[in-house]
Amino acid sequence: MENIFHKEFIDQCLITINENTLKINSCLQELDEKDIWFRSNEHDNSVGNILLHLCGNIRQYIISSLGGEPDIRERDLEFSTTGGFTRTALSVKWQDTIREARAVISHATTENLLRRRVVQGTPY
Repeated sequence: MENIFHKEFIDQCLITINENTLKINSCLQELDEKDIWFRSNEHDNSVGNILLHLCGNIRQYIISSLGGEPDIRERDLEFSTTGGFTRTALSVKWQDTIREARAVISHATTENLLRRRVVQGTPY
């Protein structure tokens, strides 16, 4: 039998993801293509970098760690990339990542949620 706290936790995770995804999608659509990779200086990150970083984090912490998929993250590329993705391509990558994460969260068991894990060398 499903624990009521487990269901509430899953529901709240999905609500939060859905709310923030809508905000990110809306902001991304407001940008011109040239703005996606704009950096005011070499130490800043572009919107494209930040979106790649969000995809990397979600993939590593949710899809890989919680969902059991291989950890294929290339974190340094998230910040060193200076182009190569259009707004549409970034949006597709983002939506695919979110879709996978939602599926993993939706099917997570209480045991898996409570399981100790190590991500980026840090135990959780």
